[in-house]
Formats: sequence, C-alpha cells, structure tokens
Amino acid sequence: MNKPDVASERKNQIVRATVDCMTKYGYNNFSMQDVAKSAKVSKGIIHYYFLNKDDLMMSVLEKVASDIEHILQTDMEAIDSPIEKLKIFIEGCFDIVKNTREYYQVNMDFWTQINQKNSVREVIAKHYENFRKTCGEVLQEGIDRKFFHKVNVHEYSSYI
Repeated sequence: MNKPDVASERKNQIVRATVDCMTKYGYNNFSMQDVAKSAKVSKGIIHYYFLNKDDLMMSVLEKVASDIEHILQTDMEAIDSPIEKLKIFIEGCFDIVKNTREYYQVNMDFWTQINQKNSVREVIAKHYENFRKTCGEVLQEGIDRKFFHKVNVHEYSSYI
C-alpha cells in the first residue's frame, strides 16, 4: 500500500471511530481520547490528520452524507424506469435511517448543531441540495418520458 492509500485508510479509520463515539456518547459528550481508543491510535495521530474536533466532525458529516448519496446513486443507476428510480430513492432514504442506527444518531446530532455552527448548516444544506437535485432529475426524466404529470420539479423534489 502506498502512502496516500495508508493516509486515506487511516483517516477513514478515525472517521468510523468518531461515528462509533458519536453513537455511544452523543455529539457533545465524547473526547478525542475516546476516538483514539476506539480507532486504536494515539491522539497525536488524530491531530496529524485533523486540525481539531470541529475539523474531524466536518469530515464525519461529509463522509456520512457522501456515503448516502453514493448508495442512492448506485442503487438507481441500473434502473431504466423513472417510477422505479423514484421508489428506490424514497425507500433508500427510509431504509438508511431505519436500518442504520449509526446514521440516524449521527444525522440527528448534526441537526442539533445547525443553529450553533454555520459550517454544519452549510454542509447539510449542500448535501440536501444534492438529494433534491437527484430526486429532481428522476422527476424530470419521468415528466419527459410521460410517466409523471408536469410539476414544478424543484418544489416536488423538496417535498420528497
């Protein structure tokens, strides 16, 4: 394994450990020492890859949201029918929350930070815009192919 692969894997290891700690202790109730213990690394290693706890938390938020976007895109890419794509999109969102306790806990913890931290609000807004865009593309495809009635795609994707 070359150095970039090792660094990437180490960062992922720390991010996964942070998700575990958030799930166990909550957003505000875990320490970098808890993360180090869970990741089986020293605190110094964490600070080598992440400037501070806020930097680490933003990496966790990016990772969780990006993973969900990737799962939804992958699940829909082989499907031709806009109706089936929309079903997969909606069911996928619910299934992620229902079947992944860690995601639900981490997501709720980040939502509690929206009014305190602009950076969290910006990242969440960016990812929700990505979800709306994906949903809107499915809706527009369905309209173009006469599967769906003509609607305001942005408005409906926001509802969904």
